[in-house]
Amino acid sequence: MKRGLATELLGFALLLTAAVLGSVALFAFALGLLLVVAGCLAATAIGARRVRITRTVDQTEIVEGRPLALRFEVRGLRGLPAHAEVRGEDGTWQRLEGGAARRLTIERPGPHVIGPSAVRVRDDLRLFTRRRSAGEPAVVLVLPAPASAGVQQLPQGADPGGDPEPDGLQPYSRGTPVGRIHWPSVARAGEWQERRVISAPRGLPLVVVDLTGAASDGAIDWTLRAAAGQIHGLARAGGCRVLLPGERLPIPVENVAEGWPTVHRRLASVRGSRAAAPAAPPGAVHIRATQAPPLGGPRTRRLPPEVVPLERSSFGDGAGVRLP
Repeated sequence: MKRGLATELLGFALLLTAAVLGSVALFAFALGLLLVVAGCLAATAIGARRVRITRTVDQTEIVEGRPLALRFEVRGLRGLPAHAEVRGEDGTWQRLEGGAARRLTIERPGPHVIGPSAVRVRDDLRLFTRRRSAGEPAVVLVLPAPASAGVQQLPQGADPGGDPEPDGLQPYSRGTPVGRIHWPSVARAGEWQERRVISAPRGLPLVVVDLTGAASDGAIDWTLRAAAGQIHGLARAGGCRVLLPGERLPIPVENVAEGWPTVHRRLASVRGSRAAAPAAPPGAVHIRATQAPPLGGPRTRRLPPEVVPLERSSFGDGAGVRLP
């Protein structure tokens, strides 16, 4: 717009100069320049009213750091000396032609909303622009990239896979060991309850993911990546079980083909959970957010302009704010 206004002012200045000097050639040049400016302005205005830009997101989940393609289709500018442009991740504008695609990279695990993309209509001489937006909000689940740290080894003799796991309460049965009686229920309501437990398959290591006490979003990112690395490594080595925040029962992961994809998605979705993790049995691989480096590990790039985390957490009070 500034370029178009400057060109228009130049045309009027030349027109005034031609009148003062009585130069017919300069007058014709100035008049032609003003006609070109007026034509560009009209083409931009008409194109902005006629243009239809649609956007599609080619994936609903992706591993962080890998490019995601936003595909655009432009209609309504045929026959006009104007074109459409989209703003890239670096802030520069890229021309949209045919079925153009724009790369977008999200380097933070968790669910994210991709809002409308900033687009604009511009005349071919690049004198005038009209801003628009394209695309409906889309939710993308960004899976944590498994950290390259080595898989932790279990202490010799430890067998967390055989430890019983809590599974809520059930009515008391005669002969139940005293240690399994839920005494708070007896004291509170006089109702005899016992802790229900299940025995998991023996020999499978247990990975406990603990997000309590996270000092920042970076600490959570580090925890999810570290957990993904451990779980993926154990899955390749023969399997494991995973206990996520807020869950009562561990999720079995047989190998990288069965169990790992499900746990990978679940791991990306627990970002906002502040539920206290159960006590890890001896020999379990306990990955805590409080163990994250001071800066949460390697710094990541800022999110693209149209990308917003679906859930932002307020550290300190444990409250969470869910975005629409």
